[in-house]
Amino acid sequence: MRIVVVVPFTPWPIRKGTDRLIVNLLDGLSVRHEVTLVTMTVDRWELDRISELERPRVKIRAILAPHRKSLFHKLYFKAKNLVSLLFVRVPMEVSYAAPEEFLRLIAEVSRDVKADLILASYWHLYRLTEYIETSKLVLVTHDIDFIVNSMRVRSLGGFRRKIAEYKSKIMEEIEREAYKRYRTILTVTPEDAEILKRTDVGRAKDIHPLPLGIDLAAFDPGRYERESGLILMLGTFFSDFNRDAFRFFNDEVFPRIRREIPEAIFEVVGFGVDDELRAGAADGVVFEGGVDDVAPDLGKCSVMVLPLRFGGGVRIRMIEAAAMGTPVVSTPIGVAGLGLEPGKEYIEAESAEEMARAVAGLLKDSDRARFIGGEAHLWAEKNFSMETYPDRLDKLFDKIIHG
Repeated sequence: MRIVVVVPFTPWPIRKGTDRLIVNLLDGLSVRHEVTLVTMTVDRWELDRISELERPRVKIRAILAPHRKSLFHKLYFKAKNLVSLLFVRVPMEVSYAAPEEFLRLIAEVSRDVKADLILASYWHLYRLTEYIETSKLVLVTHDIDFIVNSMRVRSLGGFRRKIAEYKSKIMEEIEREAYKRYRTILTVTPEDAEILKRTDVGRAKDIHPLPLGIDLAAFDPGRYERESGLILMLGTFFSDFNRDAFRFFNDEVFPRIRREIPEAIFEVVGFGVDDELRAGAADGVVFEGGVDDVAPDLGKCSVMVLPLRFGGGVRIRMIEAAAMGTPVVSTPIGVAGLGLEPGKEYIEAESAEEMARAVAGLLKDSDRARFIGGEAHLWAEKNFSMETYPDRLDKLFDKIIHG
């Protein structure tokens, strides 16, 4: 088949878990299909680097996002998108992610390659149905955002909560409109698929979970030596759910661990750490910044934490940790939808006291840490191997095309 994969903003270089999901999807699809990635970049150097994803069965069509072409374009689109927000109730994030030029490019590429299937990532592309025949369109939703946003709003207070409620309401209107317009919708977890099927906008739709894959060979635990007392958190800290998770662990969990294990180190790896987060860091916190390859950090830490209190979609970092055999302590939200068994493939903890106790327990008991990490690795091999990924994808496409 000829498949077009659409992502509003470039997944390369990889900065966050969803970027890894898209790159792995391209790898899995290109084993048997001709694939074209259509995307935008926000910098000219990204436009140069995106060609690194090209290979014999993967072609790239990318443009610089219209609002990034010049200072004039930046001001023009900011004003234009603000007008759309105020008078048409289209959130600015949606306008930036799906400008007319980009939608026309997607339609043009789909015609040029005679696409059999177009996988459109994110519901922000709701207007793509005006440009392309809907029978070929499949919406890939990484989060059911109107559910995630309700959790986000509840975490706030005062004036910030009022603003978030207004923003959440208009975002939900567009998200629901997207689900109405697309016949076929893919979620990134089976749990999200079942939740969406039960909503008013999902009952009559063809909804499936998108299979996921990961290159297990890139996560070889035998190449690294664990460092005693090293706790790892991975994330992109432009995201409010990761910033909240850091603050929760830094303020309420890590000090408890340090009282019991004074030599413990909390290493934070990811893009988007700013002066505000650094200023509030507890003793023993180390910021590494963003990295192109998280494998060395996963290989050397004693335990990884996922202290998320709200969020949605799939936790790629959990899958990567499992591939490396790294034991994980997580809140229920941090592993939601993955089907992991608590107490065996990860340790579940919700309160600060529970999480501190669980992390300290693994730091003190290396045998238990190895057991948890080993079981997680077996889970990753069973569910996410790239060797079985093409078969799992084709099985899904057979359901979509032939019912």
